[in-house]
Amino acid sequence: MFIPCTVLMLACLATGAIVHADDGEPAAASFTQQGVTFLQEQGLAGALRFDYFSSSKSLDDATNFFGGTAQVKLRPVFGSGLDGKVEARLTYPDVAHGGRADSRFLEGYVTAHFANADVRIGKQIVAWGRADGINPTDNLTPHDFTVLLPFEEDQRFGTLALKLDVPLTSELMFTFFTTPFFEPTKIPQSSASPISVDKPAHTLANSEAGLKLDKSGGAFDGSISYYRGFDLLPDLGIAAMTVSGPLLTLQYHRIEVFGADAARNFGRYGVRGEVAYVRTRDRSGRDPTLKNPYLFYVLGVDRTFLESLNINLQFVGRSVINFQDPEASADPVLRNVAVQNAIFANQQDRTSQGMSSRLSNKWFNDTLEAEVLLFVNFQHTNAFIRPLITYAFSDHAKGTLGGEYYRGPDNSVFGQLKRNRGVFTELRYSF
Repeated sequence: MFIPCTVLMLACLATGAIVHADDGEPAAASFTQQGVTFLQEQGLAGALRFDYFSSSKSLDDATNFFGGTAQVKLRPVFGSGLDGKVEARLTYPDVAHGGRADSRFLEGYVTAHFANADVRIGKQIVAWGRADGINPTDNLTPHDFTVLLPFEEDQRFGTLALKLDVPLTSELMFTFFTTPFFEPTKIPQSSASPISVDKPAHTLANSEAGLKLDKSGGAFDGSISYYRGFDLLPDLGIAAMTVSGPLLTLQYHRIEVFGADAARNFGRYGVRGEVAYVRTRDRSGRDPTLKNPYLFYVLGVDRTFLESLNINLQFVGRSVINFQDPEASADPVLRNVAVQNAIFANQQDRTSQGMSSRLSNKWFNDTLEAEVLLFVNFQHTNAFIRPLITYAFSDHAKGTLGGEYYRGPDNSVFGQLKRNRGVFTELRYSF
């Protein structure tokens, strides 16, 4: 990562030197200034980031990752009623050990603005839901839970799709989303037990679609939505049986999601709720290689105290339809698959509850920020906690220090991730 970052930094320094040079090279300075002005007009922004993670985010024992990232974003305007966005990231997550570079095209789309509609085509991130961090209706575009970057927004990347927004009134918006290019969420995996991936082909027959009616403004905000497509999270299946044991595979199956969310402020209190009924292929709940249908809901409240101390609390619940005990199968292979699927999908019990909290505060004219994020599952008592401190040295430079701690038995959602406990830090320069 240091090579491209150094080149980019030197280019920025050289640009400044040319622009402010003596009159010996006015032509070069003028040309460079025109280029800088053009990029600024296209909404150029980006960041250089240098990170350290004490642990990987895969299920292994790898430690001490020193890395660097260059991220660039453009907001070009092509003419009246036509604009777009391009954002890409190049990362060297493990420079010290000679790790390979990872480039990712996060978003790249064009939006056409008509009198009664906006049409967006291209790779785009579409996030649904009003709850904080836990969104049952957010099923359109994926996350990467293995990326070695510190913030939740770093985990998102886009899918090549078409999105249509039609304002029905000043407060009511209808949205249609569709894509034949399914992209799954990337999850931590153990390299000790290789598992194949069976991802749906990019064909019209595998197209996905989402519909949403959203109200914003007035006494409350809310929406109802429907999604028919593939589950962003996989099910563990059996590809074949061999003399040495089963060949396991990650499979992505079609689901239907009926969702709704709402949010309203009562003075200094904010109340929000989100719910989704997820209908899977296993209507009877008897297939150990598939998730059962389930109801997933979140109810939260937040309030700001003093000037900037914000406390956000949420209750989270799941109800599994046609629940079957994952350990009931007499076949040991199927029983193991059923248990692993139940742990990963949080379907070990007919009903389960948990909570999340996010406490944050700011000091010194908002230059110092601190946050503690907590998720707790009451059943099988397991939890995740992430403290985070960020200090802004200037308008462009800031530093971040944090950690991720997983706790619980091995047969629980967060307990399985205990190998990923660690601390991290980042120095970031934005331009």
